Order: sequence, then structure tokens, then C-alpha cells
Amino acid sequence: MAYRRYELLCELLSLLPQDRAIYIHLDGPKPNHQSDVAKCEKVIRDFILENPRAKIYFKKQKCNLGNRESFLASMEWVFEFEETLILLEEDIRFNSSFFAFMDWGLEKFKDSPRIFQINGFSVLDIFPGRQRLYESYTCRPWGFGTWKNSFLIHINTRIDSGELWSLPVFHNCKLSETFKLKWSDRFGRLEQGTDTYDLGWNYSAWKNNSYAITPRFSFTTNIGFDDRALHTRVKPFFIRSPKALKHLQLNFLNKPVVMFPSSYDAYSDLIEWKTPGINKGGARFLNSLYNFLIFLRRQLRS
Repeated sequence: MAYRRYELLCELLSLLPQDRAIYIHLDGPKPNHQSDVAKCEKVIRDFILENPRAKIYFKKQKCNLGNRESFLASMEWVFEFEETLILLEEDIRFNSSFFAFMDWGLEKFKDSPRIFQINGFSVLDIFPGRQRLYESYTCRPWGFGTWKNSFLIHINTRIDSGELWSLPVFHNCKLSETFKLKWSDRFGRLEQGTDTYDLGWNYSAWKNNSYAITPRFSFTTNIGFDDRALHTRVKPFFIRSPKALKHLQLNFLNKPVVMFPSSYDAYSDLIEWKTPGINKGGARFLNSLYNFLIFLRRQLRS
């Protein structure tokens, strides 16, 4: 899935394995980005010519759809022919284990109604620990695998931000007020016109009582933090460079998946959003410690 960053797209295409079908969806240009999109199209057509034996399919939109509609169009196109999809945008990079992990996850959980997608990215990658798999409430956009059935659920789900905290995925959780405020603000901006696909995608999973399988350590990273990025233009501190991504042995795949809710999402929320979120199980101590430190800081200031 690409738009205007032709040099990032060129690099990504050079990294893709040639033994699988590659679908390249290019959004149409906005008036001030026509030359960049034209360069993207040339990169794609050159890539096709240079790899005549590979199964490469290309579709370009005539006009600009935007992030959300481009996501829907690319998914709809691919799922006309495939039952599974591994989605990469042009600014995503991956390690040498990524596709093997995706293939394993898409096969392992294909019949599980609890699983909506397989995440490639993890916020906790910056901390040492043992590799494990977790059920997470967050379906992350930075390199993931999913199924045609998840897409069908998504296009038949209507977003109602007023029912966020009554959605099935949160029924067994105690949620902090700061967590609710954070997500309510994000969905409020979505209703006001923020052009992003990931919030609606997550909502569909939540309403369907589904989760993402997420690794403790990342298989992917993002390098697209510049003035051409759609939303995030400053690199978050927890993002690794592609060179820092390790080849991950897959011998952890035989271990049981840690079911939701767990401390994984609590730590991830605290790192990414600077607020505790899920307050159950191993997360209780973390949230209690956070609230105590906030209380202590207020006392010291007074």
C-alpha cells in the first residue's frame, strides 16, 4: 500500500521475497503531489519489468482516496483473489523472520474467532525479556497479517464511539479513566474527519470480541517519520532502526499464548500513551505504582 514516498517504496520492493504473490496498491495523486505519485508508478513498473517471473499485480487509483479509503480499496482488491493478506506500507521495514512468523500465525489462528490479525510490531521491543506471544486489544498497523473474514467483519461494522466502553472486548476489564479519555479523544477526532484506517479497524475487532496476536519483540519497524507522513512526523523513542531489528528464532511459537488481559497491554499503554490502561491481572501493580507516583509528585509540588 503506497502513496507518494517513491524512494521508500523502491527500497521496500527490493526487500520483498519473490516467491509469493505481491499486490501493489497505489493511491491517486492530490493536486500538489502528482510528480511524486508519478515517480512511484515508475518505480513499480520498473520493478515489474525487472522481475518477470514473480507474481506481481499492480493497481493505481485515478484519484486520491486518502488513507482510510485506500486501505479499504486495497483490501477489497486483494481479497478478490486471496484468503490471507500481509500488509506493508512503503515506510515499513522487517527482519528476516517476519514472513515466516506471519505465515505461521495466519495458518495457526485462521479458524479462531478470537483473533482478528497478527501484529508484526511491539512497543515493548526496547526492553529486555523473553519472547512470548500475547493477545492484545491493539491491532497495530505497522506490518500485519489478517484474513478475508476479518475484512468482511470490518466493512459490515458501523462505528459508534458512544458505545466504546460497552464493547465485548472490554467486558472483563477494569479500565482507567485516563485510558478512556485517550481513546475517546482519538475516536472523537476520527468522527471529525481524521483520515486514518487503524481506528476503525481496531473498533471492528473490539466489537467482534477479537484480539491481535502480538509478539514481545518486534518483527517490523517504521522509518517514515518526516514531513510527508500522514500523522506521526516525529519518531517515537520506542521505534528501532531497521539495522537494530534482530533475526528472531521462532522456537517460542510452541509456548502458550498469554491471554488478554495481561500486563503486556498495560506496559505498552504506559510507554506509548504515558497512561495506564488495562487494570487487571499483572497490570494492577503497574497501574497502582503509576497512580502512587502521580500522587507523590502532586504532594511534592504542593
